[in-house]
Amino acid sequence: MTRDEAVDKDAVPSKEAARREVYRRLREAGAARFPFPIEGRIPNFQGAERAAARLRELEIYRRARALKVNPDTPQLPVRAMALADGKTLYMPTPRLRGAFLRIRPQDVPRGEERRAAQLSKAAEYGRFVPLAELAPEAAPIDLVVAGAVAVTRDGARAGKGEGYADYEYALLRELGHPELPVVTTVHPLQLVDRLPVDPHDLSVDVVVTPDQVIRTRTPYPKPRGIRWEEVTEEDLQAMPVLRELRALLWERMTVPEVLVPGLAAVFVGLNPGRASATAGHHFAGPNNLFWRLLHEAGFVPRVLRPEEDGLLPRWGLGVTNVVPRATQGEADLTWDELAAGGAVLREKMARVRPRLVVLLGKQVYRAYAGLARTARVEWGPQPRESVPGVREFAAPNPSSRSTVPYEERLRLFREARAWLQDASRA
Repeated sequence: MTRDEAVDKDAVPSKEAARREVYRRLREAGAARFPFPIEGRIPNFQGAERAAARLRELEIYRRARALKVNPDTPQLPVRAMALADGKTLYMPTPRLRGAFLRIRPQDVPRGEERRAAQLSKAAEYGRFVPLAELAPEAAPIDLVVAGAVAVTRDGARAGKGEGYADYEYALLRELGHPELPVVTTVHPLQLVDRLPVDPHDLSVDVVVTPDQVIRTRTPYPKPRGIRWEEVTEEDLQAMPVLRELRALLWERMTVPEVLVPGLAAVFVGLNPGRASATAGHHFAGPNNLFWRLLHEAGFVPRVLRPEEDGLLPRWGLGVTNVVPRATQGEADLTWDELAAGGAVLREKMARVRPRLVVLLGKQVYRAYAGLARTARVEWGPQPRESVPGVREFAAPNPSSRSTVPYEERLRLFREARAWLQDASRA
């Protein structure tokens, strides 16, 4: 065997390659069932009912009072079986475009369980519940059934490739659910030898086929929550439930800072408020004046939306906060917290080295400069450099609650802009 052959033998196929192989196997064996084409979906398979019946034999299923089951066709027999067995069914909206649907067995007439479990009919029997009602005390879910395109005997799983099952499980963990066991029902041809595993992937504890139960003893950890740093604005638009979750858990949310080396100016706020924490973007309050001030002072060519804060480096600008923790207001922060945040902020400015740091609020400036909480501060350019080579400028908070008139705030923003222009010509 050549060295290259040895490398190829040990290589882990991509998830997409595994999906193509599984789709090919199912087609060639005549094991796939409606809906067609099977590509791009969790494939339905011959024997899905037998796999569900085999799942019914397991203690992990028998003791479950409520199940979260994916809405795909191959798990329809599992959903119908759960309702027939007197279990509450939670079914996520496809592509997480909306809330979870809860169907209680007492609301389904005997004999209509399969109809109630169909995606197109389920809403007639259940109720869409807000995330607050999915907390463990309101929705004690005991078992998760996830669809799969391909799965390994040690619990690695590949879905359609869009990550919805991963998000659904992580969402439950964010709401306070403990680590829940995960089962999948598949055709034997969907078993593959190896799959790559990413940190956000949902692993499987039990694989059930029409003829076999595989207890994976998976070594792969399950998601403990949403990896918010990887959630994009497009994700929030496509999956409104994520925005709902941020709004529900806003006090645990942070706002990513926009910092890269060599910026002209970095604007520093106090800490995220509720609106910014919910949105995941800076100065997102509906009445916050930051984006208007930034434009009218000439820093940017138009009024940006908060969700466009990631564009600021195009104009040599960055934005961050003294304290990353979200609160209703300044009164919820201690001076020790602000002072500690100021020390961290100085370290950041020493790394990225903007020409100017604009501190939005006197307490923000005091914290950054390492001053006493009652030290006298005047608006405008400051005589000191807390970080050598980085000039400092104190400007009022852009919040609508500030008592500083808008005209004065705009004048100071323009003064900061003029200082940068003069510095660049020097």
